[in-house]
Amino acid sequence: MIIKKRSIEHKYMGLKMLYHRLPKEHAMKPLINSRMLSAKAGIIGETIVEEIFEKYQFPYECRILHDVSLSSNGKFQMDTVFITPYGIVILECKNIIGELSFQNDPACLFRRLENGQEDTFESPEVQLNRNIYLLREWLKERGISLPVSGVIVFSTTKSKIIKSPKHIDVIYASSIPVYLRQLQTQKEYLFADQMDYLVKNIMESHQFYLPYPMCRNWRIDPIELITGVQCGKCESFGMERIKRTWLCTNCNFKDAHAHIKAIIEWFVLIGEKISNKECCKFLHIHQHQTATRIIQSMGLIRMGEGKSTKYKMNEKMLYGQKNIYVDRKNFIRS
Repeated sequence: MIIKKRSIEHKYMGLKMLYHRLPKEHAMKPLINSRMLSAKAGIIGETIVEEIFEKYQFPYECRILHDVSLSSNGKFQMDTVFITPYGIVILECKNIIGELSFQNDPACLFRRLENGQEDTFESPEVQLNRNIYLLREWLKERGISLPVSGVIVFSTTKSKIIKSPKHIDVIYASSIPVYLRQLQTQKEYLFADQMDYLVKNIMESHQFYLPYPMCRNWRIDPIELITGVQCGKCESFGMERIKRTWLCTNCNFKDAHAHIKAIIEWFVLIGEKISNKECCKFLHIHQHQTATRIIQSMGLIRMGEGKSTKYKMNEKMLYGQKNIYVDRKNFIRS
């Protein structure tokens, strides 16, 4: 039974917004693009794993939660948590192609591509061991004693494992059903209602995290960003506000709602609040009354009065932009 699906990909969305708002010659653009591609690969891998759990059933009661963030002796994020009467399995999902070797001293994942390129990544073994330890501590704080184990899951067979870790299992995503069906079931620790109680505790403790604003996190001055409303057709910036709509002077495309994406990008990239004056400057609007109408039409959360009035984004607005920035099925097809 899948209890929690994966959250929308805030990190990837933020990186993509930042990338498109930076000038072509910006020094940080290549690095941001690299991180964006890495985040995209992670989404593909996690989606493949999620779809496997949607297709298969298991011969015992289970509860499945994707993308869980908790806090014990430190904050930790788990890709997939598989809860059974016999214990918990954490699945650490990776989508890294090439020849892969798990190295020690120091611990890392070494990758070699066909073209000879070599890269080093943080060790998934270390990540998973940390999550196992912290989840055990989280359970202990609540008086719960359960076996907790973990497995590293590579989403594609294009990940060729040359050297495996010594103490952690590594499997391909297609082997998840077989691997989990072979779990030890001699001792039962939880009944169905106890599993539901544990899930309820996890869901209540799950910490929703937004990695914004991106400019602050990347130490980029907001004045370096390209401002203006972006055309949804030709993608040029600087649409003009005319008669309650937006006109692209480059391709003559009109869109009455083009400002929505731009204002959401303000919140993701620049700050948690926006004033009327900041809205005018960012959207290239000359009339404060126009900015007021736009802000009020979006249902932003108003804070303060008079000249000190600012507006905060309703987090649900991000869900409306999900399909613009993230299409999991197209990711996999591409």
